[in-house]
Amino acid sequence: MLELKALPMINLQFSFLTLMGLLWSLSTQGQDIVDINLDVKHSVGGVSELDRTKYMLVHAGVDDNWPSDAFQKQFLEDYDVYLGRNNGSLPWNLSICEEDPNKPGWPSVSYLQAEGEKQVNNYKAKTNEHLYESRTSRYMMGGQEGMYPNGQHEINPQKQGLLNWTMAKDGYKPLAEFYANYFKYFFGNGGANGQPKPVYVEVMNEPFVKAGSLGTTRDNLTQMHSVVAKRIRELNPDIKVGGYSAAHPAYEATDFNHWVKNWKTFIDGAGADMDFFALHLYDNVQKVPEEGQYRAGSNVEAILDMVEHYGYLKLGEVKPFCISEYGCLNTEGEPFSKERDWNNLRSFNTIMMQLLERPDVIDQALPFILLRPGAWSVHKETGQPYAHRLFRQKKELAGETGEEWVYTEIVKFYQLWANVKGTRVDTKSTNPDTQVDAYVDGNKAYVAINNLHHTTRKVNLNLDGFGDATVQSVLVRHLHMENAGVPALDENAGTSAPDQIDIGREATVILEYTFDKDIGITNTSDETKYFAGSYFQPITANQQIEFTINGVASADHGEVILRLGVGRDHGKSLSPSLKVNGSTVEVPTNWRGNDQSGRDRFFGVLEIPVPYELLEVDNAVSVVFPDAGGHVSSVQLQVFNFSREIVRSEEKKVEPPVTGFEDSGLWKPEIYPNPTSQKIYFKNIPERSAAFSMTNLMGMPLKTGTILGHSGSIDISDVSNGIYLLRIKYQNQENILKVIKAN
Repeated sequence: MLELKALPMINLQFSFLTLMGLLWSLSTQGQDIVDINLDVKHSVGGVSELDRTKYMLVHAGVDDNWPSDAFQKQFLEDYDVYLGRNNGSLPWNLSICEEDPNKPGWPSVSYLQAEGEKQVNNYKAKTNEHLYESRTSRYMMGGQEGMYPNGQHEINPQKQGLLNWTMAKDGYKPLAEFYANYFKYFFGNGGANGQPKPVYVEVMNEPFVKAGSLGTTRDNLTQMHSVVAKRIRELNPDIKVGGYSAAHPAYEATDFNHWVKNWKTFIDGAGADMDFFALHLYDNVQKVPEEGQYRAGSNVEAILDMVEHYGYLKLGEVKPFCISEYGCLNTEGEPFSKERDWNNLRSFNTIMMQLLERPDVIDQALPFILLRPGAWSVHKETGQPYAHRLFRQKKELAGETGEEWVYTEIVKFYQLWANVKGTRVDTKSTNPDTQVDAYVDGNKAYVAINNLHHTTRKVNLNLDGFGDATVQSVLVRHLHMENAGVPALDENAGTSAPDQIDIGREATVILEYTFDKDIGITNTSDETKYFAGSYFQPITANQQIEFTINGVASADHGEVILRLGVGRDHGKSLSPSLKVNGSTVEVPTNWRGNDQSGRDRFFGVLEIPVPYELLEVDNAVSVVFPDAGGHVSSVQLQVFNFSREIVRSEEKKVEPPVTGFEDSGLWKPEIYPNPTSQKIYFKNIPERSAAFSMTNLMGMPLKTGTILGHSGSIDISDVSNGIYLLRIKYQNQENILKVIKAN
């Protein structure tokens, strides 16, 4: 017969807690939980409002070739879209610019002035284009690589006398003179004064990848950016100039030699003269059908973090980003298909959800979506139009006929996000592969959820913070891929808030809640990023890599994420030992997106929760990998300071509430200081003695005894640094507190 023996009280209680945790875990296995607190404003660097002019953009201008005025009006107004970019006007006007007869190799300023006056008058007459000037507040114009002054003399058949760009005497100054005078004379302030000037100018589109074919170097291109930027601002102080419009930002390539040759070179040489940094972010699913070469997820985070971190160290500030292209690289030269549009749609949503998390440093985020194909965008060999576009002719789709223009599937991106606006509020997901964001606008709340998984998921919704307001209706939009690979946008309306939703593979859901009254946003979550004093450190096996992060501000409540950028060969460890201020912190084995097996190396950010109690003004971080190779690329502390305590679903999962004790609510003990290196002191302890026991997180007892009222203390100087559980029992009530030992 099995003999049952009584266990010590502390072990029995811990076993019960552990069992409850296991039951919770099993009951939610395969499901994710998202917390949404509608009463907590989430500000990032002081920015909390959703600025649609930054994100809801199309690659077009007021004078672009729309299929019809009706299409233009319906698309821009009904879906609340803004005009984003033009890369053709600058090179075209350079190609017909006359040379200064008194200054060989320089543009004729008098020609540019006269031609600019013609352009202003032409625009004045096109009154329909004036209707959408308000939608150009983030408008960008850019140059092309053919504008680079490489000394080659080409004659434009439509205009004899094309400039002979020679660099021997005047370097990049003639080119800069063209840019500056073009923007000075070809634009106005709107209406009769001419087309509004672009807000942003990219000096040249993707120049570094074409340096060889241009017969130049990255150093020369960097110098060109500085010279052009300075001259543009001299004549046009209201224009922001940036670069280098980076294509294929594989910083980790050849053990980060790509980073050194490209972005580091550019920031070192031209960073101080740039108003913004520009780059392009593309997924590539062509080569490996299942996993692909995804940037979405941890790779995008690592790319942006590394530029931010080094820019801050070098320049003393974080330059804004213009993500002037993003999406999915599609195979060009193939006939139109809805399946190809799906690749773009899922990349647009996934990457934009990440860029929405940086509203303080994102100045423009432009999905690469053209209007309709022009002569320049037809594939030379197959005659097929460009893949990334908003319109097609009906006959382009197999089984359809007709010359008329219709929307491609890309329009579903804008239809999905058409109504979303407002103040950003607090959200968090238990799984980094389930992205969540939310906004409140009066009596409306919008919750966006994106699924990075390659399987369908069930997501539990923990919606809170709406006080005594009542949900009147919920509209659910689900943009997903049907079985045949064709995108579908489903809409379902109801009168009650769902507790759970099903979301398709790599799909996006937006829930639009309507309440009977406005939602009061009475609390705050203020997010700030702090950079380590060094970056880009090589990894040596079993050797500490140390970082300091100073000047951190904290509050009574909050959360902390350590953002650890890592670039390593596949097969190398992504589970380092980590200490923050001397205390060991667990490193999760999950990160955003896939395992990057379709890429040559892993390059991503490990987002590591750190106990808020560990945070100090000046912080020490040490990382130890068990094997050698690769680099730690960047280190940041992402600090969220709350005005009230926020209890997360994952915390409930790890530490479920203790049952079996009567909670009278008469007392709630507090401890201080915490963290501590010596003794713990108490507040709110009953005058009579209370029993205590301290265990590690595995339930092993370390100390027991009694606390004699407010005068009591516990000496923990003899235990190792780490996190412990302290149970204090008085009569029929037990409280469990978390203790952090740190030197």
